Amino acid sequence: MTEFLTGLTELAATGGLGPLRYDAPLPELAARYGDPYDCGRIHKDTRWPHAFGWGDAWTVFCSCRRLRSLSLPAWHGELELPLPKGGLRTVDTYVTESALVAALTAAGCRWETVTYENIPGQRTLEVAPAEDIRVAFVLAEGEGSDRSGEPPSDDWLLNKVGLWGYDHPDCPEPDRATPDDGWGA
Repeated sequence: MTEFLTGLTELAATGGLGPLRYDAPLPELAARYGDPYDCGRIHKDTRWPHAFGWGDAWTVFCSCRRLRSLSLPAWHGELELPLPKGGLRTVDTYVTESALVAALTAAGCRWETVTYENIPGQRTLEVAPAEDIRVAFVLAEGEGSDRSGEPPSDDWLLNKVGLWGYDHPDCPEPDRATPDDGWGA
């Protein structure tokens, strides 16, 4: 099993890719991985929720500085993921549906297959690691060869990965008495 597939299995089972997990506090992640880069506002008229990134790990935080979603663009073929104390490591993101299903099954994960009539050639394996948390593995058909020089196989390929939750209440207003955290407090 590749390093990336092992991480995906952990994400499906726990709702986290190491410390990058649903509800993780931005200050703790910044202390571990270094300051994230600013990806911008989610909504034009409000600062929060706001997107940040470490390498190719794209995250969204609400005003209480808790991680609300994580996205990994697996279609790139490789990703740069954050290392503790800063820096990035590159991982190969080539994962077939059969390999993903085998890994999820071995980890005891259950999933629902979701398809949309208006998006042909795509399906999603959706896992619920907790009652209000979802992990989506978006698969696409006909995305390429099996990398051995052979023609494309019938096995679908991982296209992107997403993590999100349903349980977040309205955030409290930031405490104006606390010092600026550098992320828009």
